[in-house]
Amino acid sequence: MSKGSKIVVKDYLDRDEFDLSLQSLTNSTLPVKDLAANKKGKKLDLSKNQITVLPDNFVFSMGHLVKLDLSANGLRVLPDNFGNLALLQHLDLFNNKLTVLPVGFYKLKLLKWLDVKENPLEYPVQEVVGLCRNDTECKTCALQVSDFMKKENAEQEKKKQKELELKRAKKEALKRELERLEELENEEKKRIRQEGKAKEKAKRRAEFEKKQSQEQIKEESQKCTPPTIAVKHSSRSLPDLNRICLMSALVLFVVAVTLALLVKPDFGDQYVGLTTVTADVLKSVGDAFSPLVTTLNSHLLTHAPNIQKSIVSTGELLREMLEICGDTVKLGYELAIQELSQFSTYIQKTSS
Repeated sequence: MSKGSKIVVKDYLDRDEFDLSLQSLTNSTLPVKDLAANKKGKKLDLSKNQITVLPDNFVFSMGHLVKLDLSANGLRVLPDNFGNLALLQHLDLFNNKLTVLPVGFYKLKLLKWLDVKENPLEYPVQEVVGLCRNDTECKTCALQVSDFMKKENAEQEKKKQKELELKRAKKEALKRELERLEELENEEKKRIRQEGKAKEKAKRRAEFEKKQSQEQIKEESQKCTPPTIAVKHSSRSLPDLNRICLMSALVLFVVAVTLALLVKPDFGDQYVGLTTVTADVLKSVGDAFSPLVTTLNSHLLTHAPNIQKSIVSTGELLREMLEICGDTVKLGYELAIQELSQFSTYIQKTSS
């Protein structure tokens, strides 16, 4: 066949065999569709061509073949689904570059003749195929290869099964681990929620106790705080008290003068007596005020035992009142002495 020309497949059909040997066919020029269209050609000779790899659709399309000759092509590998040529009985792979045979050979249950001489097959397939020096050895080769591939397939199935079981076990272990991690996560979330609830409860309790404590302190403070009205009233009473003390001093002055006139009518000679009498009278009045202050202080202590601040404030107020009264009495006394002195001088001038 000249290069570039297309083969007319039916021209190469002799009875039930296609003879396409020595046609310089390659992987791409192999007329698979035309060969598959004619089901009469159950035998196919493709020997001494340039086919290194069978096309993808070859096995699928040529399932009706019973004899196939691929010798002297330079084939490097056979497709994995080669065993789907289930009707194949005679197979010639002489003088190629095959290193292995597909495990699918175990499906070739009708295979009775096989020649794989002159191929760089690897161990252990090399020992299984034998020498294939004659027709008998080629028949033996077919049986031995078929049995070997059955065992090989069984081993691969076991290996696959173990791998599946291992994957399944890993998957189950991973699932259990994920479930364990999820359970731990749920427990952690639950613990965090419980801690949050406990903290919130403790916070509310602390706020409640703080509120109660504040209310209690407020109540106690209200009990212990002195009435503002009373203090203000006492403060407003201070001017009246000053006037009262001043009035008292004036009354004492009048009393002292009257007593002096009654007891010592001679002012000129008895001025010293008047001074002494007045001092005695003022001292007597001061002594009279002292029990009154003591009684008032005792009265406040009796009726306000739990109000310390109020008592202290009241005591300070009383001391201030006494100081004012004392200053007022002293001032009144001095005024009385001055008035008395002036009055005595006036009497003496009048008498003379």
